[in-house]
Amino acid sequence: MLTSLLIGRYPTQVSYDDSWSVLSNARQLLPNIDSSHIKSGNVNISHLRTYLAIADDRKDDITIACAFILFIMGHLWFQTANDTVPLGYLAAVADLNSAAQYDWGSAILASLYHGLDTVVTTMGAITGFVQLLTYWFYEYCGVGHPIVNEDVKYHIDYRTVDTITWEPWLESAVSEIEDVLTVKLLSRKRMPLQVPNGNCEYYLGDRCCRQLAGEARIPLDPLLSMSPHISSVALQEMRHAGFLDCEQFVVGEERETYASYWAEQTSEVGHMLTDSQRMGNIDLFGPTALRAGIILVVATSASVHSLSQDINLFGEAKGSDLG
Repeated sequence: MLTSLLIGRYPTQVSYDDSWSVLSNARQLLPNIDSSHIKSGNVNISHLRTYLAIADDRKDDITIACAFILFIMGHLWFQTANDTVPLGYLAAVADLNSAAQYDWGSAILASLYHGLDTVVTTMGAITGFVQLLTYWFYEYCGVGHPIVNEDVKYHIDYRTVDTITWEPWLESAVSEIEDVLTVKLLSRKRMPLQVPNGNCEYYLGDRCCRQLAGEARIPLDPLLSMSPHISSVALQEMRHAGFLDCEQFVVGEERETYASYWAEQTSEVGHMLTDSQRMGNIDLFGPTALRAGIILVVATSASVHSLSQDINLFGEAKGSDLG
């Protein structure tokens, strides 16, 4: 629901098999491939393009179809940081009739989650279907159009909770069709999503209450038993059971705010989130929000284009400019 990906319509997970990275096996579907096109079990996207050239005398439609799907997988859905795609994905296109029955949406979202998880630890490039993030942000925030150039940071700084379109699909003509209703139900679950060539990533619907129900809810901590190692059999059992409803993983008081909740949770260590004010979409905190012994450093100049510019809550700084 949140990403417009079709999830859950088909029960079959996207196939993946490392044996397809063996050159002799790969040539069954990509007849022109050789060792120079392969690196660490991955094939270059540029090689896949060679099968897509338009020619009137080409009759090998199966080869072209397989190469095209693999190209889309590597170029969009399961992007890597080096313009390659694992040959293990050939298992998903070896039988084109079966390929139409895969749960592609779950695999695409899982791959993107895996890319986001990886980038926060390695500081590399985001992998997976990264274009999805751009369109998702534009639909909700109305800025950062994927095609139109604009000063995105300026508009983000002025974006507030009241100027975000929390449910952009409500006016859509397809919002009540069966597939959309199924995804809407799944969006309110906690469920594992299997990366075809790796472990599981988790979608936590309790983190998305504002987008799903139009109200802010405070999620509880994730379960310690949320292992990334889940067998296909166990995953199918979870699917048949309908996964876990996210309602049981949020704080019960619907009208409680983050500020009041955390003020209560941290009451034993003194003031937190009480000495603050909201400026646009930025929380500015005063000195009493800090624990004793923490020295506040004040910058008197800033080149940042945001609502915090030229705002000084704590008086003028003395001495040289520390900014």
